[in-house]
Amino acid sequence: MLLLFWIMDGLAASWLTGQLMSSEARDQLLEIAMGVAGAVTGGLLLSSARFTVQGMMIYTNLAAILGAVILTVLSRYVGSRREYAATR
Repeated sequence: MLLLFWIMDGLAASWLTGQLMSSEARDQLLEIAMGVAGAVTGGLLLSSARFTVQGMMIYTNLAAILGAVILTVLSRYVGSRREYAATR
């Protein structure tokens, strides 16, 4: 069940990050994939941390959102470097 929440968090976070960074149509699919991958990775890392706190689902969802945003921004940075290098 948590995996489904992480995927939804990743979709929402990557869409919002794409809107804020004004992405082009060709980048949206990549950003969504990076967002979902970042969300699942962030959620898995925090859930495997082996500590128990009240509201663990909230914290794993926040980690999933943070992971999605980080991976989406990182993919934009690496992708823009590659495009810039190709035009020179």
